[in-house]
Amino acid sequence: YITTSKVIQTTFEDKETAIGSVKGIIDPSVSAEISGKVIKLYARTGSLVAKGDLLAEIDGKNYKYELTLSEAEVRRLQTRLDNQEKIYKRNQRLVEKKFISANALENILTEKNETFEELKVALSKKDIAQLSFEKTKIYAPISGRIEKQIPSIGDFLKIGDPVFQVINNKKLRAHIPFPEKLVSKLKAGTPIKLKSPTSPNAIISEIAELKPKLMSDSRSIDVIADIENQLDWQPGASVKGTIVFSTRQGLAVPEQSVVLRPAGQVVYVVNGDKVEQRVIEMGINQNGVIEIVSGLAQNEIVALDGAGYLTDQTKINISAQ
Repeated sequence: YITTSKVIQTTFEDKETAIGSVKGIIDPSVSAEISGKVIKLYARTGSLVAKGDLLAEIDGKNYKYELTLSEAEVRRLQTRLDNQEKIYKRNQRLVEKKFISANALENILTEKNETFEELKVALSKKDIAQLSFEKTKIYAPISGRIEKQIPSIGDFLKIGDPVFQVINNKKLRAHIPFPEKLVSKLKAGTPIKLKSPTSPNAIISEIAELKPKLMSDSRSIDVIADIENQLDWQPGASVKGTIVFSTRQGLAVPEQSVVLRPAGQVVYVVNGDKVEQRVIEMGINQNGVIEIVSGLAQNEIVALDGAGYLTDQTKINISAQ
């Protein structure tokens, strides 16, 4: 007894699949913009943060003192300027009445202008002091996950010292090594299907770039694709990438219906109560079916289970399926 299957027409894909990894884009901008001792940490490695969240504080006592001094200097000069403006206007009327000379008025105007310039300098110093004081608090520049917390409480930071590395999973990159034989077929813009264990859904991206140097240890080329706005995808996870180069329609039979004989690869076509051995030319194997390039016609019936025990013109009984 044997089971049978019909020769069907289906779609075959010329495709390649490889396994790679998902990498996050690290924002290097979370660094100290002033020097000072770390007094508070609000995030740790692995913490999820939103853009604008407070991450750390640097001791701000000295910066607050400088701000207070600069504010006092601005008030002092503003008061002097206001008084000089009043004196100038009062003396301007006296000049008009010829009670005092014009030279006295010019001296007052000169002093007033000098005070105005001093006030501009003091306002700039106040702005700098205000900005420095604000920089004692370090905020998240993007939403994401803390990849690395670098200082501890009590550590002294210099300007430019890194504080945190933040990975934003709104934009990730898939790095997938494909065989070097495909170099001539791969190009930027080619669609690529991506699937990761961290997400229930596959996505369609495209090749963003190809690393120009072949990796000598594996003889492969790094195919890079962007992953955007997929919040359930995680840096460090594996990813399967599939590139379909072309599709075509073709005849197909289940792979277990093809057996090897001295004549080559054959299938057994059901002809009444016997089978006829038919030499075939195979194409690609896909999802458990084999492409038949020649040797069979659509809708012919071929032996399936038990085909390996048959020879040409063997009498058969077909099991109920």
